[in-house]
Amino acid sequence: MYYIGVDIGGTFTDCVLVDHYGNHRTAKALSTKDDPVAGVMAGIERLAEELGLDLQTLLARTSRFGHGTTIGTNAVLERAGARVGLVATAGHGDALTMMRGSGRVAGQPIENVFAVHGTRLPEPLIVSGAVTEVHERIDARGAVVVELDTETAVHDITRLIAEHQLDSIAICLLWSFANAKHELALVEALTAAAPGVFVSSSAAVTPRLGEYERTVATVMNGYVGPACSRYLGRLAHRLEQSGLTEPLLVMQSNGGVLPATAATTTSLGTIDSGPAGGLTGVATLAQAYGHDRVVATDMGGTSFDIGLVIDGKPVMAEDNVIDQYTYRLPHLAVKTIACGGGTVASLDEATGGLRVGPQSAGSEPGPACYGRGGTEPTVTDADVVLGFLRPEAFLDGRMPLDREAAVAAISRLATRLGLSVEATASGILAVNNMRAATAIRQQTLERGHDPRDYVLYSYGGAGPVHAFGYAAESGVREVIIPLGNGASTLSAYGIASGDVVLFKELERSLSAPFEGAHAAALAAGIAEIEAAARTELAAAGFSGATVTIEIDALMRFREQLMHSLEIPIALPADNQTGTALVDGFNAEYIRRYGSGGTAMFQAIEVFAFRARAAVASAIPTPQQNSGAPVTVAQSDVYWPELGWTTTDVYGGVPVQPVTGPALVELPHTTIAVPAGATLSVGLRHELRLKLETSKESE
Repeated sequence: MYYIGVDIGGTFTDCVLVDHYGNHRTAKALSTKDDPVAGVMAGIERLAEELGLDLQTLLARTSRFGHGTTIGTNAVLERAGARVGLVATAGHGDALTMMRGSGRVAGQPIENVFAVHGTRLPEPLIVSGAVTEVHERIDARGAVVVELDTETAVHDITRLIAEHQLDSIAICLLWSFANAKHELALVEALTAAAPGVFVSSSAAVTPRLGEYERTVATVMNGYVGPACSRYLGRLAHRLEQSGLTEPLLVMQSNGGVLPATAATTTSLGTIDSGPAGGLTGVATLAQAYGHDRVVATDMGGTSFDIGLVIDGKPVMAEDNVIDQYTYRLPHLAVKTIACGGGTVASLDEATGGLRVGPQSAGSEPGPACYGRGGTEPTVTDADVVLGFLRPEAFLDGRMPLDREAAVAAISRLATRLGLSVEATASGILAVNNMRAATAIRQQTLERGHDPRDYVLYSYGGAGPVHAFGYAAESGVREVIIPLGNGASTLSAYGIASGDVVLFKELERSLSAPFEGAHAAALAAGIAEIEAAARTELAAAGFSGATVTIEIDALMRFREQLMHSLEIPIALPADNQTGTALVDGFNAEYIRRYGSGGTAMFQAIEVFAFRARAAVASAIPTPQQNSGAPVTVAQSDVYWPELGWTTTDVYGGVPVQPVTGPALVELPHTTIAVPAGATLSVGLRHELRLKLETSKESE
């Protein structure tokens, strides 16, 4: 039986197949933006060819099919989502427009915040004027103050749908997370009254305190929901017709998968699911490789993603920003910047210097060397000009690159900069590596972690060829290329290996010390959130002894509203749970912010619980290497500080350690080994790149 994972990227659709021995195969197909299903099927057909099977047989033998999609992300960024309207409590219809006053700066780089005319309000997500307010009121404790007239409300909402030709409705009522009675009544009534309209309810999407963030999440879920539902429905139907008998599983931004039927209810969770798949794959493999602190870096065709694994677990985050809209949903903390192989280099008109990004050539037309009509110089073109990518070896020879086109593109920029072609191409890579290293330092140092204490995992098609540069800049001295050739498709591997995961949250306000009535309330909250998580996962089709539950207490000093910590709760809870939570909170606060910070505040509180209900995927881990034939050639490569150097080129994974300078060409990626570095093969298909230690880092 096979495990299959498919990840749609901006340039390539990546596919991974894992068999019951843990062996894996990979395939790539160009992403087809107009019809993503076609790109998925093309990649799977290539997997079938690799195995010598027809598509029907392959899918019939597949016990698990996971998929990560960019449909939701693209819908928001390209403003191609649904025509959505908002239903709010009377007097609160402007929550989305007011934006807490942060609409111009949320998610913006600091240089834009203070620039003249450097900020703007984002484009609205709802149709202009498509807001209706319903008369109802629930208080902060969940008590009904004003009953909802469901019949009148549904009449007003259906009239709004007809007037504005809406295909989605977002319902976000005040304090609905404390009591969802009124929202549930509207969802049920609208499902019957307007069966063709997608209904998004805040009580289902993000039942958390924060009216604006909750409204954004609910509206955005309604905005991307119809497109995601249609796409996943088409894909599931096509896969079923082609022989798949198991349900389609969809990657979520929280690092787990859910059946497509459940994932469409909260389509917002599919946004950034590809990067989450990569971090999930890293966490899975890090256990097999013996690493508990990892900086995960994914450089693809359009972007560079950074995440952390600490003590064997991916780091989670709560708030997220997309196109200046802030919403709250548990997700893996992955930072993304425009820093990939297709990132465009240009002349900065303001400074006269070299600029790399944020624009990308994507897959159409792609870098100039792709020969598809692209003319702007990109990072990949620089790789070709400098010899890091040999045109005849790209994608195992299936997609030869046009070196003359790459040289022409870089030459035009070099003329404007007044530099040589080599200096311009080398500068493009240096700037790109510096931007990646800066993002790595931000993700580690801002959390109180020294990047030198971490191992760096480099994956994605463009990652291994640049890893030596951005790893050295960030202070990391050991780089892992997970799964060897499979590193270019690691996000797809994570999607194949991800557990079924459901997060459930419960708002409560409990103050320490947790004694007497407070201890009883703490125990009741823990029991309630565990039961709710088990019930919701059972509704998705998973129950019994295979379900594991982890619960965190979201804690803070009462005087602080914007800073909180997640403290794990040891289950089953007992009379020492409250004391353990307070001790754990103080220890983590001091580790992160210093001992002086605790002297400023007094009262500690639990303001919410978060449960993670999961069913393990049980995917087999990679087996030990058996070795493979390797060819050796030589080529001229322009290395930093060395210039043009005759370099050994290995066609395949060498059994013996390789000392740089050298290139190791694999079917889907190339690994650059600089002078002074050593590349060796690990026991489970990973490649280990040891960089030369400088005196400054010793």
